[in-house]
Amino acid sequence: MARRLKTDNEIDAFIEKVTTEANHHALNVNRVIQPLSEEVRERLDLKSDKVEVYEREGRIARTCWVVIDGSRYVFSYNYNNEQIDLRERSLRGQVLSSFENSTSRQTIRKAVAGL
Repeated sequence: MARRLKTDNEIDAFIEKVTTEANHHALNVNRVIQPLSEEVRERLDLKSDKVEVYEREGRIARTCWVVIDGSRYVFSYNYNNEQIDLRERSLRGQVLSSFENSTSRQTIRKAVAGL
């Protein structure tokens, strides 16, 4: 089930949670989460776009869907590659980009601009 995040404060809390968990379990992506979030949020209009996160049994997980200009994308951690994948539409959608700590801000900006 997905829970919609409707405010900047809710999004901030989610990003903080994901970063804290990455600091313990996903050190290859812990520093890219914030710049990735900032670039996506530059594109978002919370009045018309959506941010949803995976929720199971009342607990929020790390998967995040965004709808920008009517198109849906998902950000999820790829355990095999130790990267954050940006996919088209769903968890099984085409991988559009992957991110890790070594990903430059310019590369992140270019990937998000293409959404």
